[in-house]
Amino acid sequence: MQTAPHPSTAAARIEQAGPGYRPLTKVALLALRPDGRVALVRRSQYPDRGQLALVGGRLEPAEWLDEAACRGASQALGIRVGVQDVELSGLLHYRSEQGAGRLCAVFATQRWSGEPRNTAPHRFSEVVWADPGGPPADCRALTHAVLNQYVAGTLYGALAMPTTGPATAEGEAASAVECGGEPRLPVRGPAGPFRASDATTSTRPDLRGTK
Repeated sequence: MQTAPHPSTAAARIEQAGPGYRPLTKVALLALRPDGRVALVRRSQYPDRGQLALVGGRLEPAEWLDEAACRGASQALGIRVGVQDVELSGLLHYRSEQGAGRLCAVFATQRWSGEPRNTAPHRFSEVVWADPGGPPADCRALTHAVLNQYVAGTLYGALAMPTTGPATAEGEAASAVECGGEPRLPVRGPAGPFRASDATTSTRPDLRGTK
């Protein structure tokens, strides 16, 4: 018969304190070709229909972050990626347009089996291979932020999404910070604020990992 932990233990105090801050966690996978281009998917559903999104999605219960990254690639691109072939690229802490806290764990890989293709036509209209250092203007705000962070080689970033009215693809793109005619979001990391236009290069930094 199990007994409840003594109230003086650290674990008991944590449990008694309540759930605390538990932001929604998203996981993205940057599938990189040898030429450095990354696979993005164009959404076919509102509110962001027509915009380019990252490959990935929400972390499911009892799922590890790297497992979620591999699952997202399988569902969206039809490729098989092993957890041993992905490396942590960065962590982005952001707030949605409504102010809700979010975490996005970003992994990167250059190894997979199968030919990447759109295997979720009910969600996406096409797969686009984009230069992370100069992504298309019609990327979602989060997509821009993650690629900005990847190009800069920053492991951690934090940002607040622009406040908008009713969520629409046009509204999200127009509300992003303008930089060189394209929507850009400033990302705050250890090295200070930066924008994608500050590091628009096709030279990829080495993949960073913690395994």
